Amino acid sequence: MPLERRTPLRPRAKGKGNAAEREVVDLLRAYGWTSARRNFASGGYGGSDVVDGIPGVALEIKRQEACRIWSWIAQCEAAAKPTDTPIVVFRRNRSRWYGCLPLDDLLELLKLRET
Repeated sequence: MPLERRTPLRPRAKGKGNAAEREVVDLLRAYGWTSARRNFASGGYGGSDVVDGIPGVALEIKRQEACRIWSWIAQCEAAAKPTDTPIVVFRRNRSRWYGCLPLDDLLELLKLRET
């Protein structure tokens, strides 16, 4: 069930979101996921914001000053396939990117670093 917006996005907000998604796609490509691209249908029809990137991962990209992490997590989990790891990627102006993912998935990643 896709989330519905109460008021339509202003053009500037849409542009900021699109630019944020392009930034993250560029980062993914720089790290080796060269087929990563924006999901143009994500805004109104559901699905992850970035597709063909990291296999088994659903990314929700947010670039906002006010952090509403719980609603972002809910949105990401709703868009993710049951087998995907939901990751919210976010930043505010003049800040670096951060990622929020379930702790058990983070611990598995950290365990892989040790080997």
